[in-house]
Amino acid sequence: MIGYAVCGSFCTHRTSLEILKELSNNYEILPIISFNAAKIDTRFGKAHKLLSDLEDITGKRPIATIEDAEPLGPKVKLDALIIAPCTGNTLAKIAHGVTDTPVTM
Repeated sequence: MIGYAVCGSFCTHRTSLEILKELSNNYEILPIISFNAAKIDTRFGKAHKLLSDLEDITGKRPIATIEDAEPLGPKVKLDALIIAPCTGNTLAKIAHGVTDTPVTM
């Protein structure tokens, strides 16, 4: 299974979803979403629509809380994790071992 995490680079969500659609044709995908991407409405789209699209494409409810993300690794094994888009904030957190969002968890 592949984890597909979406962060808050809102202007790239449409492209990210197109890539996710292609991947979901060949792989089982587990969607993961950052707090900001899950809650902030922007001129590029509504948060509830992004959540709905992720679930429609993958057939799974997106992981949107730290509690839901905690089993990843010990209990739920992922073959790969794609973060698309990955914001600079998320990249910095990963580089420094900060695990305070569903994506970085």
